[in-house]
Amino acid sequence: MNSRNRLPFPFTAASALVLATSGALAQEADPYAPLAVESRPLQTRWQTDYAGAVQLGLGYTSDDNYMFGQYNGRNKDEATVIGNLQWQDFRSADSYWQVSLSDLGLDTREGEITWGVPDRLKISLGFDSQQQVRNDSGRTPFRGDNKQRLPDDWVSGLYTSDWTALDDSLKKFDRELSRDRLSFAADARLNDRWRMETRLSYEDKQGHGDIGGAIYTDAASGDAALLRSPVDYRTTELDLGLSYDGDRLHLDGHLAYSDFDNKDDILTWQNPYSSFGPNVRYPNGEGGLGLAPDNDQASGRLTGHYIFSSTTRLQFDGSYAVASQDQNYADYTVNPALTVTEPVPRNDYDGEVATSTFNTRLLLRPMAKLNAEVFYKLRDRNYDTNRDGYLYVRGDGGNQPRSALTVYNTNHDLTSQIAGFEVGYRLPLRSKLSFEYEYEDVERRNAAVEETEEDRYTLGYRIQPWSNFSARMHLQYADRAADTYHWDQSYYALLDAELINATPDNQRYITHPQLKQYYMANRERWEGKVDLSYLPTARWNLNLNMLYRDDDYDQSKLGLTESKWGRVNFSASYAVSDTLSGSVYTGYDRYEADQTSRAFRGGQEKNAFEIYPPLPQASDPQQNWDIDATDTSITLGANLRWQLAPDLELNLDYSYVDTKGEQDYSTRPGGSVTASDLPDVDTRLHQFEASGTWHMRDNLSLQLDYQFYSYKTDDWAWKNVQADTIDTVLTFGQDNPNEDIHYVGASVIYRWR
Repeated sequence: MNSRNRLPFPFTAASALVLATSGALAQEADPYAPLAVESRPLQTRWQTDYAGAVQLGLGYTSDDNYMFGQYNGRNKDEATVIGNLQWQDFRSADSYWQVSLSDLGLDTREGEITWGVPDRLKISLGFDSQQQVRNDSGRTPFRGDNKQRLPDDWVSGLYTSDWTALDDSLKKFDRELSRDRLSFAADARLNDRWRMETRLSYEDKQGHGDIGGAIYTDAASGDAALLRSPVDYRTTELDLGLSYDGDRLHLDGHLAYSDFDNKDDILTWQNPYSSFGPNVRYPNGEGGLGLAPDNDQASGRLTGHYIFSSTTRLQFDGSYAVASQDQNYADYTVNPALTVTEPVPRNDYDGEVATSTFNTRLLLRPMAKLNAEVFYKLRDRNYDTNRDGYLYVRGDGGNQPRSALTVYNTNHDLTSQIAGFEVGYRLPLRSKLSFEYEYEDVERRNAAVEETEEDRYTLGYRIQPWSNFSARMHLQYADRAADTYHWDQSYYALLDAELINATPDNQRYITHPQLKQYYMANRERWEGKVDLSYLPTARWNLNLNMLYRDDDYDQSKLGLTESKWGRVNFSASYAVSDTLSGSVYTGYDRYEADQTSRAFRGGQEKNAFEIYPPLPQASDPQQNWDIDATDTSITLGANLRWQLAPDLELNLDYSYVDTKGEQDYSTRPGGSVTASDLPDVDTRLHQFEASGTWHMRDNLSLQLDYQFYSYKTDDWAWKNVQADTIDTVLTFGQDNPNEDIHYVGASVIYRWR
């Protein structure tokens, strides 16, 4: 939501206290009260002296869009109502009311009504509507929602270029997601020690996303299509909490339950291609994709702390959650013409995943200038489900395969433990030196690496030699070591023994044996961070923030081998006077990653373990290709706030973002692999906002808003790519965003006491 259309003052508990206090003073008829009120700044009076305010007006967006209006509800070329309301009533000594309504004329409206008894009870009812719009320049020949069909005059073929009726059948479609949430909340103080709270919400999410589907018998060569994916979700969440606040012990416990219901179980589409038999090709063939299944989760959490003494405190936080899923399985294929002799092994997954966390921290101050912390963190994920074999039909492209192609569901249990300590010592010049050590141990099941261990050492220093200057520095070294890399683990966990035994030993892998998954690979990390703050005068504020990180995957021959990230941000603000102030900021980010991979075919070329020439492709380093990826971004911005007169104020804000993505490829001399660099991807954003408010009277204001938004990108993945550009992939043919949007709004704000 855009803050420019918000009411220009907050209503908080502090505001309520000021209102209540002002009312009490008025009743006492203090002779100096009028003088005190009038001597306060006008802005303060607007914020605190009124019980309510309403803002009404009209806004207009100059063109249809999906970047400017992606989340703010202003994606249409149309006029919209500006409607906001804030109201509160603290006149009763026993209870109070608060009402907040925002963006009532948009699809991103929200609001809350609260009734309460001060420090005893608060009950709230709320609603929250959100919307996301995405690139709607694409088109599709499919009709329907979760059952998508082609037009009756469809002309099929082996490739997209053979579809002579494609252009005439393409239709535009919306790619929007809307979410509406209703909520109820109640907080009650039971006595001086105990408090209870509860939350209940119901959310409805509607619209369409996108998903890729394919019909195939071999996943390496499928007939693919981009499809609209229906979204029709219902989510219910309930939370019940109880807290205790003692002299030394504080506890906060919560029980929660959530239920997710997807009204659509499966997405089906008619096959537009003609590359398979009569039961699979157009017009009889059909593909299917399972959508997000129904599921629920129950959880509990307990947090708190215990104060042993003024120098010793214990903090703790533990949780336990069980997520379960028992939605009925769909059939192996949506195509009834295909032969299926072996049914699914059970009616539903009937599985649970239990997740436990526990964090504790002991804070100590053994000496006046020395403080220390000892901490421990646990995260455990445990699967509870049967392991079954599934003889699924590959891509709805043929009859059920032979039993050797059975695949098995795999459990991925994980246990992560972190233990460590931190010590800090205060030095002269208001400085502090700190050192932290962390040891992390991660154990995984059915993963290429069973255990990784990481040591992290962090040295920190902060200093404030003068009252107007402070600095913080941080240096970290981390070393992660993995045990034996079992590249064949996923192969044995997934596939059937019959197929494994029929496969040569040197081909029993899914990913190349030298390809290390980066999050489980050996890694050395260096990270440095510096934050500087300087106030040359009472009106100036300067800040500089710098970070550099270098990750070296020193044992990885294939996969991610190195990454670097650097960031510099600078900001400055200056108050020219009490009525004029401004700020500027700039930032530069650069991320670099080096990755190596190997190109090879199957059969004899899949042997990855040969060391004597002639080498098969999978064993030959000459078949390697490298990519150097670089992402850079530059941000600039400025803000100006100007009180031109006691009753006239102006806000100006400008921001600029420029990003570039580069991907440079290289290959080894003598190999059969050739590669060329991908085109750079440039994205530029300009956004300018101006807001002026004229306070015609203390209780009546006129506000004008203007925005200019310009977004342009040249992503090669979309540039000149039509629906039929790729032979065996039907795309949406969407265009790159190119938006120049103007928004104008005018509204009246009325306040009452």
